[in-house]
Amino acid sequence: MCKGLCMRKRIILPLAGCIMMLFFSCKKEKKSNPALPNPPVSATTLYSDSVFYMKNTNDYFVNPVISKSGTFMSFPDGLNIDQNTGVININKSETGLKYRVSFVASGSPDTISSYVIISGINYADKIYNLAAGDSIAAPVYNANFNMAPPGGSANIFDETNGCKNAGIVIGSTNGIINLAQTVRNQGIDTGATAQVKLVYRINDASGKAPNGLEMKIYFYRTASEIPQYLTDLLIQRRGTILTSNSTVPPVIQSGRLAVNSLVTQSKAAQPARPRPPCIIVVSR
Repeated sequence: MCKGLCMRKRIILPLAGCIMMLFFSCKKEKKSNPALPNPPVSATTLYSDSVFYMKNTNDYFVNPVISKSGTFMSFPDGLNIDQNTGVININKSETGLKYRVSFVASGSPDTISSYVIISGINYADKIYNLAAGDSIAAPVYNANFNMAPPGGSANIFDETNGCKNAGIVIGSTNGIINLAQTVRNQGIDTGATAQVKLVYRINDASGKAPNGLEMKIYFYRTASEIPQYLTDLLIQRRGTILTSNSTVPPVIQSGRLAVNSLVTQSKAAQPARPRPPCIIVVSR
């Protein structure tokens, strides 16, 4: 009797041990299952903030919040970033743009991406039709088409008179370009081009640090006079301007951009540089 009971105990105990080992093994395997979805990457994964402002210094460096070794990449062109360390020189970067920064750790196939905005203004790549009342080019602040520069009367636009000397009429505190008045005042002929550097200071978190934007303005009588290389440029730039707004794809007519079309973000990134902004003006 005792012998049979002892035999049953010897059988039951190893069996129970196997069941417990199988349970914990399955639980551990489930926890490390690579098929489980990864958590979403937040906007501040790589850096402490998503918007950075220039400072009244020669250089202003921002370090990534991760300490792993690897490679950093950015899109579009214009961000002054060290590919090995991820350090960004804010004061040496193109301002008024949103950038996607990606990081691949050494020995890892995974990519971490987040977005940073270098505060400042930009102007939309667009064809303006004066005859249709489309005569104002308003600045785009912090890559948001619905946001005007803050600061009000404390702002300074065209500090070095670059626009004024080129005959471009621009609001001294709001940065709005009056294209119709520019054409009327200067009597600009078709095919004329103005390339200037707009120097400005905005009363925001930058503390009115000096900022600048190179831009080009082209003038034509009608849309049919716009050379093909310019419409090709606008089309190529789709995808280089990352914004916080919904996408507004340009209208294409027979392979050309329609008048009053606006170029913003698209899914297919193109190699063209996003700056200087390309403002095309037609009289009718």
